[in-house]
Amino acid sequence: MKKIALSGVMGAGKSSVITILKEAGIPVFDCDAINAQLLCPGERGHMALKRRYGTRFIAANGEIDRQKLSEYMFGEQAGKQEVEALLHPLIKQRLRQQMEACGSTLAVAEVPLLFECGWQDAFDETWVVAADEDILIARLKGRGVSEQEARRRLRAQMSQQEKIALCDVVLYNNADRESLKKQVLSCLEKRR
Repeated sequence: MKKIALSGVMGAGKSSVITILKEAGIPVFDCDAINAQLLCPGERGHMALKRRYGTRFIAANGEIDRQKLSEYMFGEQAGKQEVEALLHPLIKQRLRQQMEACGSTLAVAEVPLLFECGWQDAFDETWVVAADEDILIARLKGRGVSEQEARRRLRAQMSQQEKIALCDVVLYNNADRESLKKQVLSCLEKRR
């Protein structure tokens, strides 16, 4: 099976590419969704956090208090590294299991922190969705984020230029959906 990782900064259009891939019948896996599953009570991520931190991040209903966990991760550099060291291996393992079980000759995983986590070698190919900065800012503003906050969030991530330099394929999302769809379908055609 050919495994492709999809990444890109906020606002680039990863969700649009995912929709196009699904419409084309390509199995798509989402690392953020896998993370959410792993944080459910009884799941391995939930148990790992509970073992490491006790009830510090457990809400009264037994679920992970995502707000407290997020504050810890983004309030302290060491906190982010600790939590990622616990959860990322579990996410990677679950992703691998799901991709192998899908039975397809080609599958795509949306991995927002692909290069930051050093996961690119787990895939046959890496794709990055990219857009001009003014377009990224406009898209984030359309989600209710102020321009200042949008710029801050983009600066907090690995830059788009760095991601482009590391990837195999760049999908430019500066125009309309049809233009993006043509690029995605052309890339798929070459890989089937």
